[in-house]
Amino acid sequence: QPVQNELQEILDQIDPQRINTIITKLVSFGTRHTLSNQTDPVRGIGAARDWIASEMRTLAKAARRGTNVTITVPSYIQQPSGSILFAVNISNIIATITGSDEPNRVYIITGHYDSRVTSIDNFTDDAPGADDDASGVAIVMELLRILATRAPPRATVMLGAVAGEEQGLFGSAFFAQQMADAGADVQGMFTNDIVGSPKG
Repeated sequence: QPVQNELQEILDQIDPQRINTIITKLVSFGTRHTLSNQTDPVRGIGAARDWIASEMRTLAKAARRGTNVTITVPSYIQQPSGSILFAVNISNIIATITGSDEPNRVYIITGHYDSRVTSIDNFTDDAPGADDDASGVAIVMELLRILATRAPPRATVMLGAVAGEEQGLFGSAFFAQQMADAGADVQGMFTNDIVGSPKG
């Protein structure tokens, strides 16, 4: 039962208060719409992106000796398409925990950090997105905190906060293409979207 024991140890370390704190912080950015402000330090998707990356880098620095954790912010410019009304920078924040035995075998877990109101073209009004999907990003960040303090996994684990989901999975498609281009052996992927909703 060593695998079950290890999973139980991980579950025992999950801190609901930390998850709540992350969700509250993400809500505080007002809106995280993909087309919202990217340079304002306190409001918009850019502020959220920078905060998530900063927090992930702090968690990476606290990694257990021998556990290699790197944080990247891969980005590209998405040209106008459908609900992408103007050219916009789409950035993912990716934490990679390198596998000890089979680093090219990859498992991915993501949540999307962008949010929206009912009107998909409204990128100025508050769109708190606590459920959809700060909850999923909080899970990813809490998993990073826990896994970084453990011995490295045998295979590589990538934990990502992706953008552009509400407009058509743009950040996830970019991430998938990067994995394909790298020839990564992606054996599993979970997306956490609206975690813990009582209505499923």
